[in-house]
Amino acid sequence: LAGTLASSAVSPLVLPSAVLGRDGQLPPSERITIGVFGVGNRGRHSLNAMRPLPDHQVVAIAEARRDRGASACQMTEEFYSARLGKASYRACRLYSDFRDVLARDDIDAVWGTVPDHWHGCLYSRVIESGKDIYGEKPLSRWIAQGVKLKEMVRRYGTIFQVGLQQRSDPKFRLACNLARNGYLGKISEVQVAVPGGTAIPAVPPCDPPEGFDWDMWTGPAPMFPFDPRRVEWLGLYMISHYCAGFITNWGVHHLDIAGWGVPEIFEKPFEVSGHGVLPDSGMADTWISWRMRMQYESGLVMNFCNTGNPYEQGCRFIGDEGWVHVNRAEIKASDPKLLQITWKDTDIHLHASPSWNDPYTAHTADFFRCMRTRKEPVCPLAQGHYATTLGNVSDISLRLGRKLKWDPQNDSFIGDDQANSMLSRAERSPWTV
Repeated sequence: LAGTLASSAVSPLVLPSAVLGRDGQLPPSERITIGVFGVGNRGRHSLNAMRPLPDHQVVAIAEARRDRGASACQMTEEFYSARLGKASYRACRLYSDFRDVLARDDIDAVWGTVPDHWHGCLYSRVIESGKDIYGEKPLSRWIAQGVKLKEMVRRYGTIFQVGLQQRSDPKFRLACNLARNGYLGKISEVQVAVPGGTAIPAVPPCDPPEGFDWDMWTGPAPMFPFDPRRVEWLGLYMISHYCAGFITNWGVHHLDIAGWGVPEIFEKPFEVSGHGVLPDSGMADTWISWRMRMQYESGLVMNFCNTGNPYEQGCRFIGDEGWVHVNRAEIKASDPKLLQITWKDTDIHLHASPSWNDPYTAHTADFFRCMRTRKEPVCPLAQGHYATTLGNVSDISLRLGRKLKWDPQNDSFIGDDQANSMLSRAERSPWTV
């Protein structure tokens, strides 16, 4: 999966005294023990985001590329050695099959930082194992998978934090609180813009590198001969067997903020239509550019498009008394005084994650806190499902070339059997949800 998964422990489990609760460290009963599945760019970023937090220990890494997994294990052990002052710290095991990690009773939570096509299957296995999960976005490759995951989380009582970390950034929370509490007046339009896709030139297949479990990496997707473009950063996102493209993978971030600020976007039926451009050659088959319009019965409109201008990217809430625009770099408003508002006790106060300079660390801290309290995190699975669905519904409308009507309460298109047939696909055995 960008890694995957568990079978041979490469290091003996030797716990230093600090891990046992001495030298100012948390005792085992208070530590959250973690397995990380997939340690590509996203997985390593997650490992770094955990580092400032004192209440955890990574004890397992599962990865389909053995060299990458071994490097991440070494990095993890060096970090804990430095933190604990123990040069001989050896407590992170490397696995090639994630199911072996899930079989361990001593692991509390899993980080799912694997490619999109693995999300539905992997997350369902984690939930069934009884462990909590921090699962990267988008929630699932296919809408029907997200529907099943929603039901599973309710049934098992899983704490599931979707990795939409913008919710843990105060800028985004401020924008959504302004929209929620009427400080912009009646919201008539929401604009969402994200980076677009790209073509990927085809290359001849070759043998996978030594130690790369290509069958495991492929998982539920159709099997093809290995070639490096399929697993590189952009190819991984631009080939529809693995991802719906940036229309979901990037889109989900700001679509999530749109729905956080205006719940109607997630909860009410809408008509979706638009146009887009696909690559005309090469391996990529997801949208390079698109312009979508979601029309709600109340008159609310959401416009969703791609743009290469980073200042135009983000989410803009437009009301009859003002607007606010937010992205990762800045927040702006029609009146700067809006950004200095004094909140009333009667206002809606959206969930606030613990305060950290890095939103990824804040999002992680919120997950740890909610594991202990068993309360809902700032981005629970159902919200991640709604946000993911908006991108997937857009993709389906574009591929069919017509306007569709989506009912989020029933997770289906209204009166369109062909569109509903595109909510799922056959998964390669045994990797079904």
